[in-house]
Amino acid sequence: MDITTDYLEKIHSDALRVLEEVGVKCASLKIRSFFENTGLAAFDETTGHIHVLAPLVEQAIASVPRRDAYWIPENSFGVGGTAPFLYDDQTGDLIEPTLEHVIKIAKIVNETDVINFMARGVLVKKQEVKVMETIIENCKKPVYFAAVTEAGIAKAKEIHETRGRMTLQFSIINSPLNIIESMVDPFISCLEKGIPIYVSTMPMAGLSAPYSMSSLLTLTHAEALFGITLSQLIKPGITVVHAGLPSIANLQKNYAVDMGLVSHNIANILLEKVNKMLDIPSIQTACTTNQAEPNDIAEKDAINGFGLLKKYGFHQMRHAFGFLKELISFSIDKLERHAALCKDATPDDAPDYTLEAFDEEGFEVIKRNSSTANYMRDDHTLKNTGKSFIL
Repeated sequence: MDITTDYLEKIHSDALRVLEEVGVKCASLKIRSFFENTGLAAFDETTGHIHVLAPLVEQAIASVPRRDAYWIPENSFGVGGTAPFLYDDQTGDLIEPTLEHVIKIAKIVNETDVINFMARGVLVKKQEVKVMETIIENCKKPVYFAAVTEAGIAKAKEIHETRGRMTLQFSIINSPLNIIESMVDPFISCLEKGIPIYVSTMPMAGLSAPYSMSSLLTLTHAEALFGITLSQLIKPGITVVHAGLPSIANLQKNYAVDMGLVSHNIANILLEKVNKMLDIPSIQTACTTNQAEPNDIAEKDAINGFGLLKKYGFHQMRHAFGFLKELISFSIDKLERHAALCKDATPDDAPDYTLEAFDEEGFEVIKRNSSTANYMRDDHTLKNTGKSFIL
């Protein structure tokens, strides 16, 4: 696969056009004021979209601490993510995760050389603070959390100021191009307190994003850039990580997200390369599977991902070990087994992949759908079915 600078630059320039010409749907007066006060953004009352000029985005990118200043090094695999269920490796049942499971995951991460960072892995309900405390008690490596409560944000600030090497994940945009209003106040609170953040967004090609590689990356990049720009307006110089996670809806499987595709790994590698070009910290997702249980296909999916990442290089990749189909469940046995697979994988394990040409229609498709997810019915999706994301 030949990744050219021209291809990456076109994705970035089209993403800037999206923010300028399409904009982001935003009802929040707080967010609107941050942008409008710069004189480089404007709110369109007829559409409800805030439009952001490219120079403001470029200023924000320049304000972000550079990639080598971030505490997780290049080529770092991590657990990441939050599965609502634990896969019981003895019975095959999906069970409710507990703090004991978090302890076990944290200890495995701490003791495994190929895993460089972790998040909680599984969701323990209504235990935001306790999960944070449990993880840092059992894992000395860099961590990231999700926090939206006042208590959780306060604990995150304490960990940041005492332990360090911690980031909070925020999904501020719901694809395509919609601000999640319930996340606005926690997002602003974290930034004002100086807590480093991941700006996460996960468009799905064919469902909430265009159905071609470059246009999927363009929309994902635009959404992440909006969050990065907002973070720098609220707290200039704050550490922020581009966490755009391009994904693909499997049209043959009722539009379910398919993370076992080789194309899924490629999409995330390519977006990471855009971020490397911009010299900003980056975290994406790879080495996952569409299998509901650990099996030979899940192992092959993982080896494909590990091989590709070792061949092309990257910054950080999450979801790389224990997760199963659609990130719904997490297997601790898979975590340990796939860490061993990762250690043994080489660039020779990377499957061949021919990158499709840059989609010159991509911007117009994004503009046409704007902040409404009409991609299932868009002629562009129908035209590219069987041509894009076939592996």
